[in-house]
Amino acid sequence: MRRPLVLVGFCYLLTLAAAVFFGASLSFVLLWVCLAGFAVTFFWWRTRRAVVFPLAFAAAAVALASFCLYSRTAVEPPRSLDGKTAEITGTVCELPEQRYGRWYYVIRVDNVSDAEEIKNFKIRLSSSSQLDVGPYSRVSGKVSFFLPSGGDGFTSRSYYASKGIMLSAYAPWGETLEVLPPSEKPPYYYALCVRQKLLNALDEVLPPEETSLVKGILLGDTSGLSDSLMDDFRTDGVSHILSVSGLHMSTIAELLIFLLLFCRIPKRAASVAAAGGVLGFMAVTCFVPSVTRSGVMCLLFLAGPLFSRRADPLNSLCTAALLICISNPYSAADVGFLLSFFATLGLIVCTRPVTAFLNKKFDRVRALSPLVKGINGVLATSVGATLFTLPIIILSFGTMSLVSPLANILELVPSSLLLCFGAAAAIFQLLLPQTFLAMPFALVSGLLAKYMRASAAFLARLPFASVSASQGFVTLWLAGTLLLFAAALFLAKGKRLFPQAACLSFILLLVGIGSFQLSRQNVTRLTLLDGGDGICAVLTRGGHAFVVGCDSYNSGKLLSHFCSENVSKLDGIAVLTQNRDEFTCAKEIAARFRPVKVVAQETAAADGYVRRAAQNSLLIPFVSQAECTVWNRVKIQLVQAGKATAARITSDGVSVLLCPDGVKSLPANWKTPDFLVVASASSALEDVSPVCTVFSMENETLRKNHDVVAARRAVWTGGYGNLVLNMTGERKLSVGREK
Repeated sequence: MRRPLVLVGFCYLLTLAAAVFFGASLSFVLLWVCLAGFAVTFFWWRTRRAVVFPLAFAAAAVALASFCLYSRTAVEPPRSLDGKTAEITGTVCELPEQRYGRWYYVIRVDNVSDAEEIKNFKIRLSSSSQLDVGPYSRVSGKVSFFLPSGGDGFTSRSYYASKGIMLSAYAPWGETLEVLPPSEKPPYYYALCVRQKLLNALDEVLPPEETSLVKGILLGDTSGLSDSLMDDFRTDGVSHILSVSGLHMSTIAELLIFLLLFCRIPKRAASVAAAGGVLGFMAVTCFVPSVTRSGVMCLLFLAGPLFSRRADPLNSLCTAALLICISNPYSAADVGFLLSFFATLGLIVCTRPVTAFLNKKFDRVRALSPLVKGINGVLATSVGATLFTLPIIILSFGTMSLVSPLANILELVPSSLLLCFGAAAAIFQLLLPQTFLAMPFALVSGLLAKYMRASAAFLARLPFASVSASQGFVTLWLAGTLLLFAAALFLAKGKRLFPQAACLSFILLLVGIGSFQLSRQNVTRLTLLDGGDGICAVLTRGGHAFVVGCDSYNSGKLLSHFCSENVSKLDGIAVLTQNRDEFTCAKEIAARFRPVKVVAQETAAADGYVRRAAQNSLLIPFVSQAECTVWNRVKIQLVQAGKATAARITSDGVSVLLCPDGVKSLPANWKTPDFLVVASASSALEDVSPVCTVFSMENETLRKNHDVVAARRAVWTGGYGNLVLNMTGERKLSVGREK
């Protein structure tokens, strides 16, 4: 075999991804299947001679064995603390992060009271107020443990496990945590200090909005980015720009090599110095899997001149993936790492042939040749990365960007320039703060950030900028495309028919979008979003939307749903609870889609968040009840029922009753709905008799209230996806589920 490391690394990563999806129990069964496959292929001389099959089965078996062992020894013991409260001592091992008005700290726990055998694991501690801690500060006190949301598969629980974080925690009411100075200062302590100083330096030379984007592109710190901007980048298919990976690492390495060679440093010494710079950048960006993958590849590339060898890109890629997965088998649960791996694979496989093909077709005018070749290079990069990451994007995010090639042309080069100028501004401000040398670089990076924000927002608002992969035709189109290319490869015994296959694939996509939109004509959709313990119902029809409740729901997912439904106008928002999370979500949604009206109780309307949400809208406050009609066919009625507002939606003869947590009593004529949607077991009122009850809550909450759920004719969200009611006529509807 020419590249055994490629086969081993690729099989190892894909096997671990499957293990994450199936969970430890089923992975243990698959382990024995792979061992049997290895035995058969090794002892049969034909397959043993081919080498490929026994090597692939062996790699898969080792991957499954490591996953099961890691799960049993490193994951399950800490998770046994779920729901318990205990005294802990630990060390803050990452910089704090602020999101949604709370502070989050990653703490390596050294000791747990009453469970001394469980130690050396990480937790993510949330706090409503900022703690006076720094890198490697010692923390002790009483905390309550709980598991992140989701179960097996690509959920938040598995994502945090990929970072070594096994539990979430919070300090109980009235408890305070004691903070002590660091007892140790390893090399990573100084890397975190440098990272904090670079972030502070950017804050000093740039306005807040531009600073947040520069931090995200330069250092991967997206905590300051608004949900609307994150959603714009995701819709445009360029969210990889905000994840520090191959683009950033190669730019940093090339910049270091150029500067060192410009200063007449010998090539081998320049490679060693650049490798040190790459290691430093990896540390400053916290060694996340995507950074480690690209960093290892850069180090292997830089090691080539030292041994008079040239690094093979495929071997380097799979070696990097293998090293990461060996250190933590749950690394395959990090979607960012998978996207980084397959995007790089696409670049290695596709960029050169696609660029040559485009240059051959379009590079005809000598005067325009540099511009045409530059555009073709960006297009080839976008095509290679998009093709190989498309299945992961569809399965993970449920959307597919149709403006990705154009977005990459408009954003890729500016992001590389912003990376260089932003790094120069931060370094000059850090080292020479009083010289104003950072200001020219800060000015350019700020202008580039403004351009990138405006460009991303413009593209995201284009009709059909993205389509939902939960729509059946997208999955069928993806499968059809794979069959087309397989048939082209088989019939032509090469790549000669690939252009024709690509054209047919594009035609299939256009036909799918057109037929899908025709099927949506005169259909009112009510989507109950799968967002945890809370209710968020979205009515959509003909590009218009009305949101009823956004309790415990972050605006980013809600905006993603708008994009997948191609919503162009928000006709209203109805606030159902007094929770600050719902107020914040309403404000952020209104900032992106200016609603025609905002309906809320008078006490909620007095809140500053709701008033800011209704700043450019008609605010409709009510004391006990309110009613509005949209699209001449959907009636939305609200009534104050205890600590929260109950809502009844009636459309095409179908009634849906929404009862968030806190609802106590209802009007008599509301007690026989077709669908009752509740966010807690206490909201499932005994005197209400629905045809079907929908429990909108986390899977763990469902398990704790199993008896209540089992006593009703029920369906639920619980991490399984959104529930959708399609109402097409008088008492005619279809019920489905979408991811």
